[in-house]
Amino acid sequence: MPSLRSICVGLLLTPLLQISSGAPVAPAADCPKPGQAPSLPLTGNPTELPAPTLALKYVAIGRGIQNYTCASASSPAVAIGAIATLYDATSLAYMSTTALHAIPPMAVMIPMPKSSASINLANTILKPLGNHYFDAAGTPVFDLTTPKKSLFAAKVANTTAPATASKGPGGQGAVDWLYLTSKPTYTSVGLGAVYRVVTAGGKAVCTQAGPQSVQYAAEYWFYG
Repeated sequence: MPSLRSICVGLLLTPLLQISSGAPVAPAADCPKPGQAPSLPLTGNPTELPAPTLALKYVAIGRGIQNYTCASASSPAVAIGAIATLYDATSLAYMSTTALHAIPPMAVMIPMPKSSASINLANTILKPLGNHYFDAAGTPVFDLTTPKKSLFAAKVANTTAPATASKGPGGQGAVDWLYLTSKPTYTSVGLGAVYRVVTAGGKAVCTQAGPQSVQYAAEYWFYG
């Protein structure tokens, strides 16, 4: 497997469309200087998500499903949670944001991997970092297992995904980008905020009454 540094250098010479059929977000910085934290991508919308105020801890690729319920075929889909495996992409983020942003459009198109298995995309192996789910009270939970850290989150802001975002295998569209912070009265460990960005798929359109699950992938940037 080529090193992350060789990937970074190669991406300076190779058009990104050669490694991804999706249209990634233009990065704020491709290859950060050693030790320099990468910058969050921007949507290009009139209103962006709030800027980070904490230190970047981890960057993950989330691959899973967004869950909805539909009252009828013509009603709007109501989000009721999500389940995803988080894969560690921190090193890749520090080496090349271009390579990082190419991952979600590819990941959403592959079969759901086993939660304990690594994934290999664009010649980059990403190991499991943890899980994302919603608890019984509907609180978003991010449970990182290596190392052990957790975030019980509450949504602070959202913005629509860029028009160029991957619509996912069903072609229904990409879910919003989000900014979440630690939820009061809950005890988070080592993490204070997370951004969901570069979303691919995950949007639902009701075609009948009942539950609906939609494939999605996204980047999660954790701060603490």
